[in-house]
Amino acid sequence: MLNKGQKVNAKITAIVNYGAFCEVIDEDQVIKGLIHISEISDFFVKSVDEFLALNEEYEVEVIETLTDKNQVKLSYKSIRPELLKTPETKIKETKSGFDNLKNSVES
Repeated sequence: MLNKGQKVNAKITAIVNYGAFCEVIDEDQVIKGLIHISEISDFFVKSVDEFLALNEEYEVEVIETLTDKNQVKLSYKSIRPELLKTPETKIKETKSGFDNLKNSVES
């Protein structure tokens, strides 16, 4: 069975609004996998098919194995630094909070 942190090639078999189903070959055994939409990118993902295409293979990382079900949870973003948020890419909060909105609304 595959191990957490292992990098594997996954073939996309279906794309749905919450992620992509795929297959991983491990020692001549087909293992079903899911790349959840939250594992596509740290940034907003409008549609999974903007990142992944049906019947294409992608290198992904195993984040969890479900041995009893012969399934794996996979991450697309974890091996692509450009899809991960960093302190420089996070939205910076202002100290004013809702004050600007409050001041613009008449009492």
